[in-house]
Amino acid sequence: MSDTKKALQEKTETLAKGLYFMSSDCQRALSVHETVDLIEELRAVVADMQAEVEKL
Repeated sequence: MSDTKKALQEKTETLAKGLYFMSSDCQRALSVHETVDLIEELRAVVADMQAEVEKL
């Protein structure tokens, strides 16, 4: 597997995990502070993914 593909796969897994934590499927609700932090983290992951895609 190429390094780019592996990096993108890891980032999509991070997005899926973060979205799970904010979904109704999650057993524990996040606090507002935790949600804001998670959103900022996921936004950074998306920005990294977009940069990787631009390189292709």
